[in-house]
Amino acid sequence: MLCKRGGGFMHMNINQDLQEQLFRQREEQICHLDYNQEFRYYNAVASGDMESVKEYLMPENDDAYSGSEYGKLSQNSLWNARYHFVVAVALITRICVEHHMEREIAYTLSDVFIQKIDDCKTVAEIAALHNIMVRDFTKRMQLLQKAAYSMHVARAIDYITIHLHEKLQTGNIADAISINRGYLSTLFRQETGKSLHDYILAEKIHAAAQMITTSEMSFSEISQYYSFSSQSHFIQCFRKELGMTPLEYRKRYYRSSEVSEL
Repeated sequence: MLCKRGGGFMHMNINQDLQEQLFRQREEQICHLDYNQEFRYYNAVASGDMESVKEYLMPENDDAYSGSEYGKLSQNSLWNARYHFVVAVALITRICVEHHMEREIAYTLSDVFIQKIDDCKTVAEIAALHNIMVRDFTKRMQLLQKAAYSMHVARAIDYITIHLHEKLQTGNIADAISINRGYLSTLFRQETGKSLHDYILAEKIHAAAQMITTSEMSFSEISQYYSFSSQSHFIQCFRKELGMTPLEYRKRYYRSSEVSEL
């Protein structure tokens, strides 16, 4: 308990409050996140393992941060979510810096995400922002891992990034970087754990998702821009990758008073 007095704060009965809180947690069978699980989560972010990170994303509703693995940082559910978000950003930032993310970029990115909490009016919005933050740090760490890739795979990834809006096939990528098509396919899967086709599709979908939340382009225009064979194919791939349709994604993440299926 903290009591304000004379412009400062005086600690009062901290040990008593601690014992009472521990008692309540034992009675309600509440315990914080298991250390090994927490370690796997932060290690997945630091290693750029997007697939593993997906298992730890927040439910994007007002029940987020209410599970028994989360400590109660405030009696107010919105402030509780805000505090948990700040703690998560701080821990993720620190571990990414320890794994060689540039310090100034990491801490500035942390500041940017924390400032965005001011725009969140519900726990669900904070949970959605939390997931965006986690994906962003993970993606940046994933790009850092490129240094560990062979020259051919690194060049293939660079080519894909630059030509992401085009219709990409293994053959034209291999030709562009002067390597045998079959060898590139085998090497890429060995080093990234994904086929070239799956990697390209995932990159296109995540890039399209960014466009959906930051522009007013129609879904048809976005699917054409990223060279999907049809809008229906784009929607099918989008749902498979992100678990919702482009319309659902825009309604959830695009802050606008008027959201309609374009």
